[in-house]
Amino acid sequence: MTELARKPKPKLWKIVVLALLAIPLLVIDRPTGADQELARGLWNLGHICFFALAVLALKRQLDMRNWPHWLAISIAVFVISVIVEFLQYGAGRERGWEDIERNLIGAWLAMFWLIPGSAQVWTGRLIATGLFLAQVSVVGQLALTEHRLSQSLPILSSLEKPYELQWWDGQVERSTEHTRLGQYSLRVHYSDSGYSTAVLHTLPSDWTGYQNLRFEVHNPQLTPVSLNLRIQDLEYQQRGARFNDRFNLAFVAEHGWNTIEVSLSDVLEAPETRHMQMNRIAQLEVFTTNLPQPKVIYLDHFRLR
Repeated sequence: MTELARKPKPKLWKIVVLALLAIPLLVIDRPTGADQELARGLWNLGHICFFALAVLALKRQLDMRNWPHWLAISIAVFVISVIVEFLQYGAGRERGWEDIERNLIGAWLAMFWLIPGSAQVWTGRLIATGLFLAQVSVVGQLALTEHRLSQSLPILSSLEKPYELQWWDGQVERSTEHTRLGQYSLRVHYSDSGYSTAVLHTLPSDWTGYQNLRFEVHNPQLTPVSLNLRIQDLEYQQRGARFNDRFNLAFVAEHGWNTIEVSLSDVLEAPETRHMQMNRIAQLEVFTTNLPQPKVIYLDHFRLR
């Protein structure tokens, strides 16, 4: 009788418990939206925990003596993960290839820490633990960002802190050349290639209880520049990202400083067939279209009033 044949069969209760633990990961969508980053990060760690628990529960049935067995277990986890991701995609959920990596990390963590130490095992432990700590550090950064956002209201973005630049997308940089309040503003390089934008994608999402949005725009050119403001909530993306399902405002930045003020009641009423989710604002964008030549604009001190 071979060593594999002598392996005891897994107890039924272990299989039932693992199946129950897997149900939320398989059928419940991970949290989405700008205000759910931390919850999504914690949810993603669930993949690591589940596969670590699975290996732990089945340790007496798994042969983990040397690298061919480690490879076989890794291939099995990979194949199971790919099948699950395609089943989720067929059920209307988004594929998450990063989940496969997390599944493997969970399996490696349990596998290498459950067997006696050797040079190869310790190498595996260090790699698996390093990958796990990298995932935890992402969640830690998300927690820090959420704390900073919660402390910033009514300011949405002042650019006074270096990390605020990470909250923006586009050809942007912090600048001390033109500032309205504080020492820094956002220098935006708008191109003449059709659509060009500066997107504030990380911001406090709950705007309830406020009446107005204000921000400052500096145009160093002598000629006016046409700009557009766009505000959208979480539901906007879920409903197909239609133009008439968000807030849109066209305005002109004259030479020098301009104060732009927006009534949040207008933002609330902007979607054509519903109300804006004022407690789930996901993104703010200042963009241009079809500029005759590249322009530089400075944005500063986005705040609620």
